[in-house]
Amino acid sequence: MQNRCIEIHDSILAAVSFLQGVAQLHFASVYIHQSEGVPGRDAGSGWTQEAILRIDNARVEGSFFKFPTSLSDGNIQLGSQTFDNEIPVPLRHNGSIALRLIGSEGGEVVSFTGSGAELELLGEPEYVEEFGP
Repeated sequence: MQNRCIEIHDSILAAVSFLQGVAQLHFASVYIHQSEGVPGRDAGSGWTQEAILRIDNARVEGSFFKFPTSLSDGNIQLGSQTFDNEIPVPLRHNGSIALRLIGSEGGEVVSFTGSGAELELLGEPEYVEEFGP
């Protein structure tokens, strides 16, 4: 069984839209680290894939200067658990969520909060590289 997570700092956010209280973050590309151990830390492989992250009852603070925007860092808090620079895969969470994204060009900080989140991976993943600790 492979464990996976998205590394925020190698991901590209293409657009953010809102519909009936749901924020939809469309990532042109997310970098997914896959490992038999702890993803993002133990040896494994890197993949890219298109993705959409939906946040229920969303509120946003801040904005990005332009899209698409490359991300340099961030974190997600799901209930009482915080993930630095990563988003767990798969992700379907009911409960409080806080997502903080930092743009790599202007250093913009954009924060989203809500009452639930769901990640949808689109298309097929593309192999990038082997990853070592």
